[in-house]
Amino acid sequence: MTLSSRATYCSLLMAFALAIAGAQSAPVPAATEPNASASEEHAAVQWMRQNAIPLQTVEAGHGFEDLQPLGQVVGNARIVELGEATHGTREFFQLKHRMIEYLAAQKGFTIFSIEGNMPEAYRLNDYVLHGVGDPKQLLAGMYFWTWDTQEVLDMILWMREFNQSGKGRIEFTGFDMQVATLSVEAVRHFVQQYDPAWSSALDQDWKDVAELQHMSAGGSSFGVATSTFPVAAAAGHHIRFSGYIKTENITYGYAGLWWRVDGEAGKVLAFDNMRGRGAGGTTAWTPYTISLDVPADAHAIKFGILHPGNGTAWFDSLAVEIDGVPYSDPSSFDLDFESPSLRGFEVGGQGASGKRFSTTGYSITIDQSVAHTGAQSLRSQYTVPPVNPEAVDPECKSVIDYLTAHRAAFIAAGATAGDADWAIQNATIVRQFAHLENIENAGDMDTASDFRDESMAENIRWIADHNPGAKIVVWAHNAHVSWTYSHGNSLGGHLHSFFGPQIMNFGFAFNQGSFRAVDVANKSGVHPFTVTPAPEGTIDAAMAATGIPIFALDLRTVPKNGPVAAWFAQPHRTRDVGADFSDASAPKHWTSDSGPSAFDVILFVNTTTSARPN
Repeated sequence: MTLSSRATYCSLLMAFALAIAGAQSAPVPAATEPNASASEEHAAVQWMRQNAIPLQTVEAGHGFEDLQPLGQVVGNARIVELGEATHGTREFFQLKHRMIEYLAAQKGFTIFSIEGNMPEAYRLNDYVLHGVGDPKQLLAGMYFWTWDTQEVLDMILWMREFNQSGKGRIEFTGFDMQVATLSVEAVRHFVQQYDPAWSSALDQDWKDVAELQHMSAGGSSFGVATSTFPVAAAAGHHIRFSGYIKTENITYGYAGLWWRVDGEAGKVLAFDNMRGRGAGGTTAWTPYTISLDVPADAHAIKFGILHPGNGTAWFDSLAVEIDGVPYSDPSSFDLDFESPSLRGFEVGGQGASGKRFSTTGYSITIDQSVAHTGAQSLRSQYTVPPVNPEAVDPECKSVIDYLTAHRAAFIAAGATAGDADWAIQNATIVRQFAHLENIENAGDMDTASDFRDESMAENIRWIADHNPGAKIVVWAHNAHVSWTYSHGNSLGGHLHSFFGPQIMNFGFAFNQGSFRAVDVANKSGVHPFTVTPAPEGTIDAAMAATGIPIFALDLRTVPKNGPVAAWFAQPHRTRDVGADFSDASAPKHWTSDSGPSAFDVILFVNTTTSARPN
């Protein structure tokens, strides 16, 4: 149940949500924090106002005059971590772009690394360095919707221009490990090239990894029933596709609805497969919804039900609304599944590229004994035996051991040292992925989160070790870059233990405004949300009280004694929104990881807007 996917339709199924830096359960901040006196807070606000480094804009391309004081704050740091209080804020992304522009042009930073899957990110590096590929498609191929935005694309285009300008060099890398697909492909390609006799042994060692890939990310097959919707009825209109889903023992993956609009030559114009918000576990009948606009130039529309997971899912009471008006065409398809057989749907289907969807391992039939309404429903059941979790890690380790032991032989056969090391690193990512999957499938999500942060830190250390002396900018959520994230040891904490005084971090905070997130209450996809000014007593409200709209604050300079020190020594909450949100859950999206123990510097933006999706 990992959060990631590929760029084509089948691979996009990989991207259902897991391991996103998330909200911390906590009460709504009190009107005033119980231990903070008004005089201490007043003193703290005054100190922040006097010591803030005001910034003129969040946008790159406006010179560096106001950023020069931050150069002194960064000093000789080799690694700078840039956080974010939400995964969907335009101004955070823009300000990080501006910081990267400054660090590359003025401070000698040459490597950028994002909270994205490692080999997929390195594909973007080919564009940034050499202009190879379409940056928009490569960005979409990183799976996570949070990065597939205008702001991140603008930064990538700037990186390419910067590399072409002769003024410096910046590389694009990533360090996450939630999907193994490209890593498996990379190792297999390497082995076929330099040790083809071992290929069959590699496949045997990874037999359980292949099943974990399939179950966590849709794999090569999935339960799917597909129907065709009339283009003339929907083109240029807003559709709402809804239905009820019941589940049993879905411990991997999910069950959901899907809708895809193709344009000329099969180009995908609109798509939603409920990745990250589908049904899992064992649940009673629950309503789910897809809501999207159908472009006027649509050529074909496919829709249906989807089950890229294990266990069993039932689907019933499907409905379509066009601009709020119910649509019905009983002669074309049976959305209630009351017919003797699937009417208007086919098991499987065809992707935009013409490739058939494989349903190997799934039984998809009418169920006459389970229904939400009427007498029947559609059932999708996964029929493949489960993975033996105890066998996976030894399998993965044996691959790494073999590649490491034969490194010299690979080089003798024509591989470069870099090729051999990259193959070993990709095998390491496969092992990390498999171990994470097994922890998640056991239901221990805190341990899984800790393991992911540790693995991401190890991958950043690999990047640093293979680029001796290079300065690196790390992009991730506040929860990851923090030194002291509340539930366990964070990415930042691990990196601090690796690099000591060579590393520093920037947390990000805001007072009010909008951001994008998955609507977990209505299970209806990614939407903008707006929050009102932060409550009194929070660090967000105190920073807003300075009256400075955008600024940096070096928390390492907080006084050691006196009322300011006393205020900062107390826990003050800050907003902590990952990739999901709802108005009802807003009180839970706060954390006390906000002060000098968590961050070296805070970058504050008073009012924010939503990131703009590509």
